[in-house]
Amino acid sequence: MDGLKAKLQWRKLARLFTRPVVAAMARNGSAQPLWAALRVAGVVPEKGAPLSSLLNECLQALHRNYRCEYVYKAAIGDRVVFGRHSPRTASLHVEQHVGDSIVDLAVFNGTSTAYEIKTEFDSDRRLVSQASNYLKTFEQVYLVTHPGLAERYLRVAHPDVGVLALNARGSLTTVRAAITGIERLDKAALFRMLRAAEFQAAVRRLCGPQPEVPNVEVRAHYGQLWATLSIEQAHRAYVSAMQARTTQPAVADFVSALPSSMRVLGYATPLSAVQRQRILNIFH
Repeated sequence: MDGLKAKLQWRKLARLFTRPVVAAMARNGSAQPLWAALRVAGVVPEKGAPLSSLLNECLQALHRNYRCEYVYKAAIGDRVVFGRHSPRTASLHVEQHVGDSIVDLAVFNGTSTAYEIKTEFDSDRRLVSQASNYLKTFEQVYLVTHPGLAERYLRVAHPDVGVLALNARGSLTTVRAAITGIERLDKAALFRMLRAAEFQAAVRRLCGPQPEVPNVEVRAHYGQLWATLSIEQAHRAYVSAMQARTTQPAVADFVSALPSSMRVLGYATPLSAVQRQRILNIFH
């Protein structure tokens, strides 16, 4: 297989690990979307091969041959949430909006950490604006890249941004540690990250009961009170709210039961309880 054809095949294989495939499985309760994606990529599984093992092998093959963004996401999820922490205590957010940027992964576990991925196929064109947004809203910010690109990103990344390299074994090597900084956070930026129910609960807890206000005035009323909090109070309230979103037992048990290669997609795809069970039935 020549280089161009191989790249096209790997790109097709990478489409296995996308939200539309998972959403189709959840709607239909069938593995057919996965098998169809495998056929398109030219994968001919051995008869009786377990689907979970096959997907994990496909991700390993992508890691060796075509390090797309999902390879990095899966490695971070596996090493950080399921390795260093636990899905019951560490909340993983995939493609989280932050200002006018979208951070690839965000983890909340007593603190806030952003992971921005730069693969061999990416440019650093938006890195300055991305870092500016992330440094206002996360205590720690990391850029994750290929070992061969680490030195380049050490030179161009903001000095407070840490650099991690995904090595051939799938481990994350710290090239430069992130500079922790509560004092550089922006309270207004943290407030904008929260849902209405979250910032209302936080303000009531910290400032006391609040009067009923018209819906059109809710954000302004609570925003004014939020502005009176210390940055430490605001960050703790923000982390607590974000952490609660995906650490409830139903979600933690669901992602833990998925093949390791699919866990990040389990977080990334909005699913009802019924849809989660349909997907688990496919793998078990």
